[in-house]
Amino acid sequence: MPHVVVEQAGPLAAVFAALDPFVVTDGNLILRITDVFLNRRGTMMLLEAVVVDKPRSEAFFVQLSQKDQAITVRLLPATDPEEKTPAVKRLLALVAQRIRQIVPQSRYGKTNLQEFLAEPAA
Repeated sequence: MPHVVVEQAGPLAAVFAALDPFVVTDGNLILRITDVFLNRRGTMMLLEAVVVDKPRSEAFFVQLSQKDQAITVRLLPATDPEEKTPAVKRLLALVAQRIRQIVPQSRYGKTNLQEFLAEPAA
């Protein structure tokens, strides 16, 4: 399962307050976060996501979960796309990059998306 751990990211509620929906386009590729939800305990966020890699599109949720000061970015298993395309992985990496922009003292921890994190944030 593709994932990124962002260490020293602080409280998830602060990320929730600063993370706005976004759209990134690159040729036939569209990466979109359309809405953001935070649970009552402030320990889990869901990001409603759509990836269009023409002619194909996928709708799913990205899950951000907090443990101590680390935030894990991954696909929500209930809506997990059958095929984890490079576009889906790129969207996960973009979310992790946005967290790093919101919390500059944070750093990447364990991940299997290193090649996507090396790309510049959009």
